[in-house]
Amino acid sequence: MGMLSSLIYLDLNSNAIAGTIPSEMGMLSSLTFLDLDFNSITGTIPSEIGMLSSLTLLDLVDNDIIGTITSEIGMLLSLEKLWIRSNSIMGSIPSEIGMLSSLAWLDLWVNSITGTIPSEIGMLLSLEYLYLFRNSITGTIPSEIGMLSSLTRLYLYINSITGTIPSEMGMLSSLTRLYLDGNSITGTIPSEIGMLSSLTMLRLTYNSITGAIPSEIGMLSSLTNLHLTFNSINETLPTELCALTNTFIVYDESEISCTCIGSNYVEGTPCN
Repeated sequence: MGMLSSLIYLDLNSNAIAGTIPSEMGMLSSLTFLDLDFNSITGTIPSEIGMLSSLTLLDLVDNDIIGTITSEIGMLLSLEKLWIRSNSIMGSIPSEIGMLSSLAWLDLWVNSITGTIPSEIGMLLSLEYLYLFRNSITGTIPSEIGMLSSLTRLYLYINSITGTIPSEMGMLSSLTRLYLDGNSITGTIPSEIGMLSSLTMLRLTYNSITGAIPSEIGMLSSLTNLHLTFNSINETLPTELCALTNTFIVYDESEISCTCIGSNYVEGTPCN
């Protein structure tokens, strides 16, 4: 296979392929599209994959790949989509990921990734989709994530993330969905969340968030779903949320009381 230097497009998905990814694949210097998803591939991602300088899509979804994400992945400067979800990848996300200036879609969910989210992820100015959920990621959400001005979906749910929600997250002007549920996030909801004018879904359930719901959430005119259950929020629902007439709000019984609900639907303790 390594002799096919003119090969541009290689799609072998859903073929019950077993065995490992050959290191010789790195010799496919013209390759732009590599799709190996839904097979039974084992072993690790070979470092030689970093030699595919023309590659725009790398799809290894739903295999049995182990090991870490090789740091040589940062050499794929043309890469737009990196899909490695549903494998058994371990270790941390390499800081070299920040070198992928063309990357629009990073999909690593349902693996065994550990360590922290590297601050270099803030260098991915073309990134639109960041899916890291259902891993074992620890540490805090880096403030540099606020630099991702093209980001529309940020899914970090069901990890072991700690610390607070960075105020810089309010700079994500294109964000439509923010899922942080199922972590160990503490502190309060930053008022800067109200700057996310495109946000439609906000999920913060199953954390250790405290304090008041900021009134600035009432500025989220596009919001359709607000999930706050299983936290330690114990303040009155701000009246500004009454402006969110199309928002489905979910919160814990006996933990929050509300003074009004407008035309929206609130699930939990009846309003006083």
